[in-house]
Amino acid sequence: MNYRFTTRGFEATTAMQQYLEKRLEKVDRVIRDEELVSAEIKAEKDAVNYVVKANLNLRGKVIVVQEKHPDLYTAMDNLCDALEKKVKKLKSTIRDKHREPKQTEIPISAEESEEDIVETRRLPLNVMPLEEAVLQFKTMERQFFLFRNSETNEINLLLLRKDGKLSLYEFVE
Repeated sequence: MNYRFTTRGFEATTAMQQYLEKRLEKVDRVIRDEELVSAEIKAEKDAVNYVVKANLNLRGKVIVVQEKHPDLYTAMDNLCDALEKKVKKLKSTIRDKHREPKQTEIPISAEESEEDIVETRRLPLNVMPLEEAVLQFKTMERQFFLFRNSETNEINLLLLRKDGKLSLYEFVE
């Protein structure tokens, strides 16, 4: 991992830089090189504690971690552990967002499909204008409503989306 290490209030020794580099190898295993855009680590000394702050830019996602401790090396250890944890969490949320939903198996044979059907109902296909269908759908509090549109004479489906809005599907014969 390429990073910029700066200090304020004290001077950085090569031992400090080597120790930080060794600790960051753990974080580097989690981050692929093409994901890391920039990394900056700042350490400063206040009255009692060393404050170590890291800014990682992972292709637009910024991770900021700050640790304080009276011992600089302990602060660096805590910082690297927290960085590793945050990077793993970020990568898992990105992975979960891109994961495809599981597809249910569709039965192949007619015998299998009949076994999967639990109930059969025969309902009349209502003929009505779209406005009336929307009103009926809202009063029924269902997930979908199937009807024949009296204006177009086509079968339509009103579907309640996850965001609470309606979708209209028009089936063309």
